[in-house]
Amino acid sequence: MAKEGINLSPFQKEKYIHNRLLNFLKKNPKGLTTTEIMKSTKISRKTLEKHLQLLSSENEIYMKQFGPTRVYYPNHRVHHLDFEKLQLKNKTIWFDIVENEFGRFFLIQEKKKDNGEWTTKGSVIIPIDSGKEFIKALNNILNSKRLRK
Repeated sequence: MAKEGINLSPFQKEKYIHNRLLNFLKKNPKGLTTTEIMKSTKISRKTLEKHLQLLSSENEIYMKQFGPTRVYYPNHRVHHLDFEKLQLKNKTIWFDIVENEFGRFFLIQEKKKDNGEWTTKGSVIIPIDSGKEFIKALNNILNSKRLRK
């Protein structure tokens, strides 16, 4: 890790690595493998894989698999078309409609504000053309006999 990241708190160090990795990937739009990223950034494989997974769940990057090789790309192509949010105690659920070269999607993300910063805790992406089936499945589970007990 670079010298400027040494005297940070654990939370600040995580944020530093996260932002450093995202900025690095944004400078490499043609995509990079995990090994290429690891060699260039000097981030350990375990830490790198954790942050790549987080950045993917935040929709900041995307991954394409070519056989056993994973290539990571910055996600410049996502356009946010609309959103709604639902506040649940200290969590916020964001419902976004996004569009990229593969189509339009519902993006559902759980976000929590930690130390003044939004953190994505998880996400689900559903193709818009599957929206009715998603709502039907959700209604089925919400109306199941097991929930009424």
